[in-house]
Amino acid sequence: MFRTKTLIIITTLMVSFLIPTVAFAESDVVTFGTAIVQNDQATNDSIVISMSGVTPAAEGSPYNAVLVSSNGTKSLNLGEVEVVQPVIQGVVQATGNINLTFDSSSDGYDGQDLLSAYSRIKITNGSGGSTAYSDNIPANAAAYINGIMDELNAIDEHLDTALSNIVIAQASSDIDEIKTSAASAIADASAIAEIAEGIPAHASAASEEDVEDTNLAQGAAGGIASAGNIAAWVNAAKTTADNDVATQTNAAVASIFVDKIFNELSAAKNGWDGNTDGTISPTTGEGGSAQARASAQQMGTLVLEAKDLPGSETATVAVGGGAGGSVLGLGLPSVGEKLIADLLLMGAAIGILMIGAGSLILVRNRT
Repeated sequence: MFRTKTLIIITTLMVSFLIPTVAFAESDVVTFGTAIVQNDQATNDSIVISMSGVTPAAEGSPYNAVLVSSNGTKSLNLGEVEVVQPVIQGVVQATGNINLTFDSSSDGYDGQDLLSAYSRIKITNGSGGSTAYSDNIPANAAAYINGIMDELNAIDEHLDTALSNIVIAQASSDIDEIKTSAASAIADASAIAEIAEGIPAHASAASEEDVEDTNLAQGAAGGIASAGNIAAWVNAAKTTADNDVATQTNAAVASIFVDKIFNELSAAKNGWDGNTDGTISPTTGEGGSAQARASAQQMGTLVLEAKDLPGSETATVAVGGGAGGSVLGLGLPSVGEKLIADLLLMGAAIGILMIGAGSLILVRNRT
């Protein structure tokens, strides 16, 4: 009886220690801020770092911010970052804030697309020193995000041409010119819609690379909704051009429908304030290409923690291949996925539980 009770106690203790480890392993992670890529003079050419609760750097060795590529072969020095310690009721606080904007006014700026070149950031103790804070976007997620950016670039190029043509139609009073310009405006409508319809797959695949990253998930949702709007508005413009302009004989009447096409194409490019609240959000009925781009930038948000960067990595997925985040499209999880680690921990807990149960059965059989 004594041995049976002892085994029960040991098994219970071991399981009670392991299960909380699986369930709450990341509950104590402390984040200090974010680094978000934005637009300044060009697309994705600026980054804003905002942090709080940062311990001041050692005297004579100020923090330094550096962007790094996924494979570690490229880096961009963003410069020194100052920790500003607030003073509350005359007392200088022990920790402070960091606010750094790297843009066209900064040394080292060359207008490059930061999101396509870099997917990691580190705040080091002095230039070239040890890493104090960092974060990284999984290489596969970064590849999908940049795939979305490429698709949006193609969409914007088509939309710019379409809008130029429809403006010509708006300015004309000749029915034949109106029809010709309207037809030219929607000539690439099918191509635009097809590109937009491919964005949700890339957005979903990117978010699956790190299911615990809320910025990836929220950005993906915004991109998916906006892409659906783009396709819907462009298709509506094509329908209007085919059914209401091409068949029209009166220039004044045709112009009314041309204005409708302009509004639909403009919405596809810049979004539409559907609920008239003064803000165009990346949601169904509102977001256009501009909002989809902002959502993709949100997906690339770097969340800074007090940790070192993981080992360098290279993307293992081909954007556009429909792999959905798997390696070589075989449905295998990508290397380093947290799911694998969680499954191993759960397996260990279950294994120990089974050993304990087996021991109890064995003891009882012997007695």
